[in-house]
Amino acid sequence: MSISPQTGSNQSEARVDPLDQFALEIARRNKLEGESLQKLANIFPAGATTLHRKLKGWLEEGRFDLIDKWTGQPTTSQAAIAIDEPLGERLARGTAIRRARVARLTGVEAAAGDDYRMHAASERGQAAYQAGDYLHRALGDVAARFLSDRLRPNMTIGLASGRGVALTVDRLEDMAKDRREWMSGYQDVRIFSLSGGSWMGTWAMPFNRPLDADANVFHLGTILHVSPDIRTYVGSWLLAGERAAEQASYQGVHLDLAIVGIGQLNTGHHFLRPDAALQLESMSSALATIREFQDKEGDEQASIADICHVLFYVGTGQPHDRVIEAINELNSVMSTPPRKTLESAEEVILVAGGAQKEEALYHFVMGNCRDAPIDPARVTLITDSWTADRILERG
Repeated sequence: MSISPQTGSNQSEARVDPLDQFALEIARRNKLEGESLQKLANIFPAGATTLHRKLKGWLEEGRFDLIDKWTGQPTTSQAAIAIDEPLGERLARGTAIRRARVARLTGVEAAAGDDYRMHAASERGQAAYQAGDYLHRALGDVAARFLSDRLRPNMTIGLASGRGVALTVDRLEDMAKDRREWMSGYQDVRIFSLSGGSWMGTWAMPFNRPLDADANVFHLGTILHVSPDIRTYVGSWLLAGERAAEQASYQGVHLDLAIVGIGQLNTGHHFLRPDAALQLESMSSALATIREFQDKEGDEQASIADICHVLFYVGTGQPHDRVIEAINELNSVMSTPPRKTLESAEEVILVAGGAQKEEALYHFVMGNCRDAPIDPARVTLITDSWTADRILERG
């Protein structure tokens, strides 16, 4: 059986609660998948008591129907995250990537505009940040299901940092609890961290662990029961000069699969946040050049991207020499594996979507970023329908 939304006249016309847009997802995960309200409180913007009260109210109002799946009607999970296979095929044909999984999502419309550029304290800015987090949670669900089909014994897997990767691993953990037999036989998988850096988090959504690559390696290793001896960590050092002398070597490492995200060096990117100032103090001059460039040239706000903390230019035309120097300076000291380790990965799952990623994604999937550290021809893109449509519209 499954739960579907009830759209009759009983729906309240009162003031909209932000939780209401996630009502279907909360009901599905608690009532159908058995996730506790305590865990959901770490995911949605409310405590367990509030979630209990809201869920009780939604049920009493008759907000949901219980549907017999034997009737052939779509399940709630399909309705909440519907995969648009024709759109994914068009996206793959119209770009340089190998394949795409495109999700049609509801409740994350605020992630499809420029409000993410607004101050985080503003109501619209906060709504955009939160929607971006929940969009990536939904994409993580799609990516985890795809990943579970790609896993093979004795693989070598690389994990980057960021929301998309962390939420993919988090969802895989939920799947493992429901179907423990799915995660057996992978204890010999080798897992490598693909970037350094300490605490990284979501923009607005509560999350109970850091999203850096090392944390992702630890959690995937735990899920797959991988021995600590074959998990390789970069460490919490963002800059290579800070790393310990005994750091593991990536010499001879060939990745069967890498799971990555993509970032744009503007707005809330963690390199430019105030809390990164101490860690990046030695690189303050290069970062100041990038800030100055983006502030002065308004149309260049989304012109620098990163994958696995490797920066590259995605703007149109020839970039300013000072900007190229700043990018090269940052790349020369970042704590990352050798570029050839990333470039030679057999398959790459790239999890990203929304307006904040659009410019970087567009240029990357169109094959316009010759300095990107991964080959788009090896990429399976996990994204949302708004982002996919925008890429195809731009041609």
